[in-house]
Amino acid sequence: MRIFIDECVWQVTRDFVCQFGHDVATVEDRGLASADDDIVIAQAISESRAFLTRDMHFSNILLYPPANYLGIIVLKIEPDTITPVHRTLASALAHFTQNSIQKALVIVDHNKFRERR
Repeated sequence: MRIFIDECVWQVTRDFVCQFGHDVATVEDRGLASADDDIVIAQAISESRAFLTRDMHFSNILLYPPANYLGIIVLKIEPDTITPVHRTLASALAHFTQNSIQKALVIVDHNKFRERR
């Protein structure tokens, strides 16, 4: 899967995603550190990538309607939940393909992932 990773996602999570062979680009790779959220998510769209973030406001479907995006994955992760959230994230990434995640909002926490369209 092609994934664009927000700057708020920890390096350990970036490394975790990469180990599964996903095509990963980051906000920093594109010179967009500290850029406005709308610019960042527009970059994900321009590169045909799902967007992976920890910013909970991306889970607001009024601000970011899933139908307008190529997939938004929001991690509900804290330092003490890294391992279980990574396990759930691995399941979510295995569940979706580049096509099936389009127009979906996926919320990943320590024991499940939920999909909204």
